[in-house]
Amino acid sequence: MKQNVGILDTAIRSVIACVVLALAVEGMFSTVVTSILVLVGAMLWLSSSFGVCFLYKALGIDTYPDFSDDSFHPQH
Repeated sequence: MKQNVGILDTAIRSVIACVVLALAVEGMFSTVVTSILVLVGAMLWLSSSFGVCFLYKALGIDTYPDFSDDSFHPQH
């Protein structure tokens, strides 16, 4: 599957996933809220780990850099 999550998105998702999962583990919320936090945190962590976001795919968003045009190499 083609990646559609860029580097900045991956970093932001990873940080948010860690915070959300830490809140879920603390146990200061009800079972329903904790379950939702675990689900959201796991989805964010998985999308940042694999670089694929199904919501982005459904909306046609792609923040992964396109290296096919070779524009990141300086001209000599």
